[in-house]
Amino acid sequence: MARKDTILKNFLNHDLLESKYELDKTDLPTTVREALDSDKPIVKAIALIVERLDGTAQVTDSVLRNQVTQFLNEAL
Repeated sequence: MARKDTILKNFLNHDLLESKYELDKTDLPTTVREALDSDKPIVKAIALIVERLDGTAQVTDSVLRNQVTQFLNEAL
């Protein structure tokens, strides 16, 4: 499993996501690529964040926050 996929899995397995967003842990994507195609906005937003963790693309927190916020606003 790739490092990003492991990080994604750790985020998605958080109990708060299951209770607050009613996510079924058995039906969650296992890779960042799958999560980016998810129809659940919170899953896709987390995947966007994890995708930026590659170290080659230096993105500031404010830019990343704006990207995720924009995505969530458009998705909801």
